[in-house]
Amino acid sequence: MQICPVRPCSAGLLVSALLVPWTGCGPQPRHTLHQVAISEPLEIYEAAWRREPDSAERLYALGWAYLEHQRYRAAADILRRLVQAAPADPDAHYCLGVALAKERRGAEAAAAFKKALELAPNFAEAWWALALLHSERGDGLAATRACERGLKLAEASAYGHFVHGFILASRGENEAAEQALLRACDLDGGLAQAHYYLGVIYSRRSEYAKAVEAMERAVRLAPSYAAVYYSLGTLYARADRIEEGERMLALFAQLNRRARKEEHYRHLLYEQGALLTDTERAANHYNLGLVCLEQQREEEALGQFQAALRADSTYAEACHNIGAIYSRQQRYREALPYFERAVRLKPDYALAHKNLCIDYLALGDYSAAEEALLRALALDADMAEAAQALGAALIQLGRIEEGRAVQARALLRDGQAAAEQ
Repeated sequence: MQICPVRPCSAGLLVSALLVPWTGCGPQPRHTLHQVAISEPLEIYEAAWRREPDSAERLYALGWAYLEHQRYRAAADILRRLVQAAPADPDAHYCLGVALAKERRGAEAAAAFKKALELAPNFAEAWWALALLHSERGDGLAATRACERGLKLAEASAYGHFVHGFILASRGENEAAEQALLRACDLDGGLAQAHYYLGVIYSRRSEYAKAVEAMERAVRLAPSYAAVYYSLGTLYARADRIEEGERMLALFAQLNRRARKEEHYRHLLYEQGALLTDTERAANHYNLGLVCLEQQREEEALGQFQAALRADSTYAEACHNIGAIYSRQQRYREALPYFERAVRLKPDYALAHKNLCIDYLALGDYSAAEEALLRALALDADMAEAAQALGAALIQLGRIEEGRAVQARALLRDGQAAAEQ
């Protein structure tokens, strides 16, 4: 089920503002969903809630954080507490509905969205969420009506037009769906799902060139959107682009495997977590971090590696990967202590010594870079990148001929290795 995405913004949590009734003249304004910018590790929000377990603000922030971390069962538990603490808060009921929908508890989710709308009839996101639930149950007419109620409140919402197009496409109304999806793309060209469903419609009408173009845009916008690869693979095969089609289908299979791996590690951590030792918990956080990193979800990966390190403070690989992410983001001073800690924990960790050196180079500490690189090369003499970096460090230290000779040997060794392959 697709629900309006929870998008962080700079606005703080203002639960109390939701309790003030509309007393002005004229129609009630559109209800604005108050959002929380989740900028801290999940454990910070959990600790804040434990200090103030009855605080609606703490409950809302933690529920939001759980939703962003895809811990939907935990989110539902916390948000149930929130609706008890703040029963007149429509956002609390809406977020509870999102968590329940993600848990595939459609009837309970629908009840939560309806309660949100009872409290705030002009809550566009709740209308769209309810519309998607109606569509999932096969009630296309109710879905269309609910979606249109939301669009009357937010005619310029790209997401609202996408939901409308999705529902119309589900009902087989392809021409009307196309117009709704084109409108969504006009309002927000980065909405990958809208491009994907346009491709689906064009494919239904045998307009394969347009379908390929729309699907390719969707892939560029959302490289981890698995369904696109399958559809694009079949379209390429139809156009006799066999090699490209096979590549797309292989990527689809790879993403599906990653999704299954992610689901496996999340299940172990968040549903059977009480049964795990600290070492097992650390390993599962680390493995989940690797899955996120494969999908280029760096911030999620960073959070998982940090959680692994909290569970096991001796986890050298987790230290290294935190440093590697910071270094990739050019946050070299933040990366440095993690690389240094990784090599203290595991002195024979050649990759960590090499990356420690590269960090020193970026920070201008060439003597320390030389020392780290010599250790890396002593552990792995075939590490060509380390040899190149050593040459750069020597040149910066004024040992120009020595540095150039090291780099030349590295290039020669690299060329020989490539020729052997």
